[in-house]
Amino acid sequence: MKFRNILALLMGVFMVTSLCACGVDGVPVTDEPKKEVVLTEVLEAINAEFGFADEMKAIEDTDSLELFYQISPDDVKQFAAETTRNSAEDITEIILVEAVDEEAALRVYDALEVRYNSQRDLCASYSAELLAVVNECSVERENNFVTLIMSDKDDVINELYKSFF
Repeated sequence: MKFRNILALLMGVFMVTSLCACGVDGVPVTDEPKKEVVLTEVLEAINAEFGFADEMKAIEDTDSLELFYQISPDDVKQFAAETTRNSAEDITEIILVEAVDEEAALRVYDALEVRYNSQRDLCASYSAELLAVVNECSVERENNFVTLIMSDKDDVINELYKSFF
């Protein structure tokens, strides 16, 4: 009987000790600090890899982001965005946004979904080829980061984007 009591006590001490190793307030302790992702650097890397720079028009300020995408400047922590110069022949758009918080990220997601649907409807009316490109793309959200990458290279652009995290 004493053996069981000692074993139970040791198990209790072990559990308490293992829970303490998790860090403050149950947040796991890791050796790696969270990466700080700078979206303008991500977009520069995408341009360098795929040669988009000359074909694209940069969205340079939050007022333009609001004008073209209905994303409130108050919801944006940082962003990088470009769109094709010739939308009659190409549908390439790259919009990368880090929202200020989760609620803002949901609003940004909704705004980019509206843009995506608008572009899909537009392509459906005049270009089956561009519509096929748009149908392969989507708006994506990971925590406070929201993206709309529309391109015939969207899968490899998304891989490059995700490699920064």
